Amino acid sequence: MSNRFQAIIKTRLLPIIFISAAILGSLQIWIAFDCMSKEGDLGLLNCTLANGSLSISQDESKLFIQSEDSTSLVYVEIADEPDERSQGLMFRENLEWDRGMFFVFDDEHILSFWIKNTLIPLDMLFIDADFRIVDIKENVPPCKEDPCPSYPSESPVKYVLEVNSGFVLENNIKIDDIVSFQPQM
Repeated sequence: MSNRFQAIIKTRLLPIIFISAAILGSLQIWIAFDCMSKEGDLGLLNCTLANGSLSISQDESKLFIQSEDSTSLVYVEIADEPDERSQGLMFRENLEWDRGMFFVFDDEHILSFWIKNTLIPLDMLFIDADFRIVDIKENVPPCKEDPCPSYPSESPVKYVLEVNSGFVLENNIKIDDIVSFQPQM
């Protein structure tokens, strides 16, 4: 590499790279701050869209469930593609207590879940587009033979969270609790 080219990189290109990295890091912090604020949205951007677009490229995120008296943390795998949603937690022999799967759909609908080929009992939290829990199915047992029962939401939802059976009870999670999440950065 020529000395002149090295000088150009040091004097012009490196400062641009450092400034770009600082701006991108600040942008990630700003998005997380805006979407995780106590009010849920400072009005700086649409958190639903920001969270949805960020989650697509992330394998695991932190999900927070804000109850009356506490906040529960769940590390979730994001299932936002049809094949990921179809596979779900099938054939898993265990699930760590603070882990779960967060299913993301394009629009709100009445959704019906079943747990065919799921080997562990689950709690299902049905969540609307405003990240409010609108329905809960607790202690859903594994399906041992066909036909497997379905577990429909009581109202239209955009998201479903599956966690270990007993998680809802232990953490005092209720309908109308608010869910927020922080994509892995």
